[in-house]
Amino acid sequence: MRSVPLHRYRGTTTAVRLAITGALAITVSSLAGCVSPVALHRAVIEYDRAVSDIQGEMLLVNIARARHFQPLHFTAVSSVAATFDIQASIGLAPAQAGLTEQLVAPVLGASVAERPTITIVPVEGEDFTKRILSPTDAVRLVFLHQQGVEPALLLRMMADELVLTGETKARFFHNDPRRVDEYTEFRRRILHLSSLKPSHALYIGPIPYEEVLPVALPPVSRSGETLQALDKVIAAVEKGYQWESLQSGSPPMLVRQVVGRPMITNYDPNDLSNEERRRLNEEAEHLPPNKLLVDIRPDGPGGEYPMHGHFVLRSFNAIMRFLGNGIIHAPEFPVEKDPRTGPILQNPPGTIVIEETDARPSNAAFSVEYEGLWYSMRRAPTAAQPVLPWNQEAFRVLNQLYQMTVTESRAVTPAITIAK
Repeated sequence: MRSVPLHRYRGTTTAVRLAITGALAITVSSLAGCVSPVALHRAVIEYDRAVSDIQGEMLLVNIARARHFQPLHFTAVSSVAATFDIQASIGLAPAQAGLTEQLVAPVLGASVAERPTITIVPVEGEDFTKRILSPTDAVRLVFLHQQGVEPALLLRMMADELVLTGETKARFFHNDPRRVDEYTEFRRRILHLSSLKPSHALYIGPIPYEEVLPVALPPVSRSGETLQALDKVIAAVEKGYQWESLQSGSPPMLVRQVVGRPMITNYDPNDLSNEERRRLNEEAEHLPPNKLLVDIRPDGPGGEYPMHGHFVLRSFNAIMRFLGNGIIHAPEFPVEKDPRTGPILQNPPGTIVIEETDARPSNAAFSVEYEGLWYSMRRAPTAAQPVLPWNQEAFRVLNQLYQMTVTESRAVTPAITIAK
C-alpha cells in the first residue's frame, strides 16, 4: 500500500475544503439561475392549461346537469400559488484508487421541490344568480359578431324566438325543436341572415343618428329670457351638443351625435336620412335590452325573403337548458335553407353536439362523468379547414358568454384552499 505524508494530507484537506466550498457555491448559483426559471416556466404553462381544462369541463358538467333537470352550479379557480424549494447537498466519498492522490472526493447533489396551493371559489349568491337568470343584452351579441362569429351560430345559441311584426298580426317562431314548424322557420330565417354576410350585405350594429335640440333666442331687449336661453345652450354644450348647420344657408342648430340601439339590417343605416334613423332607434328603444331589432327590406340584398321584427335573447341559464335538452329530450334536427336564400357555409343539425356514452371516449376534447354516464365533445380536426369547426367554435362562444356572466361575482362566498 502506498503511504502519503501527513503534511501532504493536511494541505490536501485544505484544498478539498476550498474546492467543495467553491463547488457548492457554483451549484447553488446554477440552480437559482437555471432550474428555477425552467420550473417556473413549466408551472405557469401547465397550470394555465389545467385551469382552462377545468373551466371547459365545468361548462360540460353543467350541460349534463341541465340534461338531468338538475340545478346548475359553478366553481372557479381564483388563484394558484406554487412554492419552489431549491436544495443542494454535499458530501465526501473515498476517491477511486489510481485516479488521484487525495484520500476523499466531494459528492454534490441538488433537488427542486414544488408545492402548489390552489384556491377555488364556489360561484353563487344573489348577484351571480341574477346574472345567469337575466336575459342576455343585445349588445353582447353585437360584440361577439364583431369578433367574427357566424350570425347563425350566435342566434341559434342566444335567441329564444323571432317575432315578426309590421303585419296585421305578429308571428312568433320559437327556437325550440319541440315546436317543429316554428323551429324550422326560425332556422331558415337565421340561415338567410348568414347568407348575406359573405357579400358584406349584413349590418349588425348600433343605429347612429343626430339629435337636434331646438333653441330659440328671444329678442335682445327681453334680457331675462335671453339669459335663460343662453343657460340652456351652455347646459346643452356640456352634454355634447355642438353648433352645426344641417342645410346650406340655414341657421346653425345644436346637434349631438347619438349611437343608438343595435339592430340587424340588409343596408347601411348611414344611407338613410337622419329622420329615418331616428325613427328606427325610437322603435328599438321601445324594446327591452334583450330584444334585437331586425329589418330586412325588400329593396336590399336578400330582399326576396324580407322580415321586420325582433329577436328575443335568452339568459345564460336558458342557453344551458337548451343545450342540455338537446342531448336527449329535445334534439335539434337538420333544416334546409329556403329557396330564396343564397349560398351558406355551414348548417349543422345541432348548435353544440354533446355526446352521451356509457364509456369514456378516446377522441374527446372535454369529457366528464355524471350520473353514471360520460358526456363529451369531440376534438377539432387537425387538418386545415376552409371554415372554423362549428362545434368547437360554438363551445368557445359559450365559454365567452359564461365569462361575461361570471365577472365580478366570485367574492360572495368563502374560498376553498387545497394544498398538495
